[in-house]
Amino acid sequence: MKMIKVVICDDEVIVLDAVQSLIDWNRWGLTLVGTATNGITALELIKKQQPDLVLTDIRMPGLDGFALLEKLNEIESSSYYIIMSGFDEIDYYKKAIQLDVIDYLEKPISIERLEGCLDKAWKKIQTENEIKDLKQKWQDSQSLITEKKMIDLLNQTKLTEQQWNDVAGIKAAEITAVTVGVFRSNSFVEVKKIIRSFRSILDMEIFLVNDGETSVIIWLQYGDSDQLTDFLTALADLNTVIGIGSTYRNPLKIRRTYVEAHEAFKMGEFLEKGGVTAFAELNFSHKISDTLTTLEQNIIFSIRSADSERIDALLEDYLKDIKQNNVSPDVVKQECLKLIFLGLEVMKETGIEYRWKKENFVPYVELENFHSLEAIEKWLKYHFKEMLNWLKELRSKQKHISVQKACTYIDKNYSNDISLEKVASIVKMNPSYFSILFKEEVGLSYIKYITKIRIDKAKLKLKEGKSIAEVSEEVGYLNHRYFSELFKKMTGLTPGQFKKQQKSIF
Repeated sequence: MKMIKVVICDDEVIVLDAVQSLIDWNRWGLTLVGTATNGITALELIKKQQPDLVLTDIRMPGLDGFALLEKLNEIESSSYYIIMSGFDEIDYYKKAIQLDVIDYLEKPISIERLEGCLDKAWKKIQTENEIKDLKQKWQDSQSLITEKKMIDLLNQTKLTEQQWNDVAGIKAAEITAVTVGVFRSNSFVEVKKIIRSFRSILDMEIFLVNDGETSVIIWLQYGDSDQLTDFLTALADLNTVIGIGSTYRNPLKIRRTYVEAHEAFKMGEFLEKGGVTAFAELNFSHKISDTLTTLEQNIIFSIRSADSERIDALLEDYLKDIKQNNVSPDVVKQECLKLIFLGLEVMKETGIEYRWKKENFVPYVELENFHSLEAIEKWLKYHFKEMLNWLKELRSKQKHISVQKACTYIDKNYSNDISLEKVASIVKMNPSYFSILFKEEVGLSYIKYITKIRIDKAKLKLKEGKSIAEVSEEVGYLNHRYFSELFKKMTGLTPGQFKKQQKSIF
């Protein structure tokens, strides 16, 4: 049962206390929500509480009872009124009838008389509420039917003129233009107010339907198209994003303008543009540029090198280029999701499974909920930061033991063909990950380290008096000429000059 709210107004505190304490309000499901001792306070209280029933004295300071009811009628209050008065005057009765009060109680008021009056009021309010409920249910059912039909119409890929005529209520041949707008459902009430102000336009039919998280406006024109411009101007003043599809003369193209409106809406939210975003002005690019692809590669490299500052800078460049290239939100989300999964591939290179900190985390589900570039940027930076923190912590545990094992193997096998891939497999690591880990621990890249070891060994062998050809092969270089060039590059001397120098020193 709906709660029935009551307010009592009387300048006699004794009367207020008596009515409050002696009546069993629960008997009728009544709830006393406030009392007032003067007409001005009573008016503000009633405006605030919107009671179903008002019991008021006639003579009160500020505003008398009749003046109070007249003020309430001016603001179209839906309350019912009971007059309480110590004056039995015919003029008061006439005035009470004019103001459509439920009853007129003479003071002193008996409990039986007041209870009878409350019972009468309760029955009247209940009857009125039942009628309102029935009307509302009928209106809701009609609205739901209309909404369902219109949503079905919007989703028809092959719409016939007969289907249109059955649903729209206006023959397709009579319509001069159709346009669709999309906005977030939390702005439904504001948009509805503007629609009401345009209902008087005789040559435009406007439908407003809910479509889940978004709502849809459908404009059907059969007259001057400039009136839509006036409508859009009014909508632009709202603090919400509204995507508008192109206007088509053929109403059977309603789905096309609907799809375009969704695209415009997503782009408006994505770029955080308030007001109206028109699809015709977007010039969408649905392909990622070469610049963005290069940035993606650089971001992945920065993940491998665990360069947090570099990644943040690259992400900012990445998203800046997205804005400049006017890439559609769906494509951006796909590319950002690809970045996350590329990052996860880097994590896999460690040989250890990376686990998200958030339980039941599904990247694409979370990413889909973002509607602005700023939100996506924060999301990307946060997850890359988490990945890098995990990577750095793991490396500090892994690199010393793994790299030491690799160096021991290299020292014993430097004369053989020991590729990075082969040594990485020995320490059970991904080659790319091992390469970065190796440089962090040793201070040299894998190739430079191998070269240094071989040249150091070559120096010792040359000191022993071995020939350049023998030394070249023993340290792993079958091409003697290449060995000589590499030796000079590393030491500043050719192998022959190095041998002569050693003899002179000896």
